[in-house]
Amino acid sequence: MTYRSRYQKILVPLDGSGWAQRAVPHAVDIARAHNAELILLHIFRPPAHEFADQIALAGQDAQIQAAREQMKQYLIGVRSELRHEDLKVRTHMTEGMDIAHLICDFVRAEEVDLVVMSTHGRSGIVRLMFGSVAHEVMRCVDVPVMLVKPDDHEESGK
Repeated sequence: MTYRSRYQKILVPLDGSGWAQRAVPHAVDIARAHNAELILLHIFRPPAHEFADQIALAGQDAQIQAAREQMKQYLIGVRSELRHEDLKVRTHMTEGMDIAHLICDFVRAEEVDLVVMSTHGRSGIVRLMFGSVAHEVMRCVDVPVMLVKPDDHEESGK
């Protein structure tokens, strides 16, 4: 009988921040132990649709395209580093406003087995005001979600 690991595809949502990247080493350890594929996902949030005309008039289209390209290069860089460690890695970038639901849709469409993501360490009123992508992802997927909390010194900005 052939053993099939529980984890074949591991999703790591990345937003380009150091906080988000803290999930990568944890995902790498699990991927290595299970010979799983890592998928690095970024949801690019375009400026709100209602401001599109003003942005175009202000010549911001080039800046938005540059930000999109910068994120693409960031993902490629992380992917390259991990491939040098003999890991199966691919990247995916999509656009939209509802980050949590786009992550959940991706998990279902790609049949992801595990999500490894960081929290941004927000609590209290900040979390109530802005919501929590991690909390919403946990609510809307049927697979395990591993949350990586920031270190205390990162949280306090030291």
